[in-house]
Amino acid sequence: MQGWQKIKIGKVTEADGVLYVMEQGKEVPFEIKRIFMVANVVQGKSRGDHATKKTRLILFPVSGSCKVVVDDGTNQETFFMDDPSVGLLVEPMVWRSMQEFTPDCVMMAVCDRVFTPGDETYNDYEEFLQALIEN
Repeated sequence: MQGWQKIKIGKVTEADGVLYVMEQGKEVPFEIKRIFMVANVVQGKSRGDHATKKTRLILFPVSGSCKVVVDDGTNQETFFMDDPSVGLLVEPMVWRSMQEFTPDCVMMAVCDRVFTPGDETYNDYEEFLQALIEN
């Protein structure tokens, strides 16, 4: 099974604007426990650059755009994220890196777990690869 897939959420265009809708159990295939956003990323810097051990999450570009590179230790794929109605579901034990942010980019992450500092992520790529071998 591949550790990532695009997720389409509802988009309702009305005379006075656009409404984006996602619901737990429908477009979001897990119970939502945490939401966070990444914004104002310094030009040329990346964010993420880690793999979560247990957390499933969906990344949505609320505004602007960036590239998201996902890697399961064998396969790598790059997604250009610029449509708020399309998210990227990332499973645990998938390395992810968000890159090439536009100045107006805001990326939102919807997660299935509360963050546990100290034992939630692999921040070193070689350590991540070794964990894949051991599991």
